[in-house]
Amino acid sequence: MDRRKVIVGSRASELALTQTHWVIRRLKEKFPHITFEVVEIKTIGDKILDKTLDKIGGKGLFVKEIETALLQKEIDMAVHSMKDVPTEMTPELTIGAISDREDVRDVLISRNGVSLRNLPAGAKIGTSSLRRAAQLLAFRPDLHVEPIRGNIATRIGKIESLHLDGVILAAAGVLRMGWKNQVTEYISTEICTPAVGQGALGIQIRQEDSFIASLVQVLNNSEVEVAVKAERSFMAALKGGCHVPIGAYAVFSEGMLHMDTVVASPDGREVIRLSMDAPEKEYTELGNKAAKESMEKGAEKILKNIEVGE
Repeated sequence: MDRRKVIVGSRASELALTQTHWVIRRLKEKFPHITFEVVEIKTIGDKILDKTLDKIGGKGLFVKEIETALLQKEIDMAVHSMKDVPTEMTPELTIGAISDREDVRDVLISRNGVSLRNLPAGAKIGTSSLRRAAQLLAFRPDLHVEPIRGNIATRIGKIESLHLDGVILAAAGVLRMGWKNQVTEYISTEICTPAVGQGALGIQIRQEDSFIASLVQVLNNSEVEVAVKAERSFMAALKGGCHVPIGAYAVFSEGMLHMDTVVASPDGREVIRLSMDAPEKEYTELGNKAAKESMEKGAEKILKNIEVGE
């Protein structure tokens, strides 16, 4: 294989391609002699737009086809939103780098710029995420949540087409698209704990490809890597996918790793929130401990009651 050319796999959405080209620009700064080619790959999550993600069922809805291309050596590396990457991965593949993290919060984009607190009683809010819906209903049980799918522009457009009062999206995607002026409100992580890995990009590579591994390592942010690994260990211990109402956000604070977690019932009536600290090297133990305590406080029952794929 000609190592002066690297083939990068990406989902075909505008946001995915924006993120992929951001990664390539960073790599070109360090390796100007290498040519990067983007291959667009449609995933099952991109193809099935008439069902919510929890109803499609399964894990890796936005990565599986890309992983197949990587395993078959059709591409050399892939750029993913870390929140889309399942915690279980085929042993031939690995995450070679985790990028700097964009804003981890969720945002409200509302009709007429009305804040979450000031939305009228019974307001209709669109979201594609059970995690957001559950925490939204815990905060404002009077709201009506409408499931919406599609890319960011499509979802924002549904405020008009579905007569919604607003939509909730990940800040990271909105900001990476350059649409900061659309944001009505950044929702506090105390109200809406982010998805595991939200705001971070992961570069997936073949385990045995030492050349690509050395290339992408320049993109790795070690603090973000440890934080995201702590969050992912929490989700893995709960055996949850990225389409169930689980959230976790880890951050370094005074030399320790601090993590907030949430497990919620889809209707928002049961919410289990925890906050924990651990030394940096104990990130896996932190995730496991948070999962164990969450299970003891009722998360096991909540997760059993969620019928994924029906």
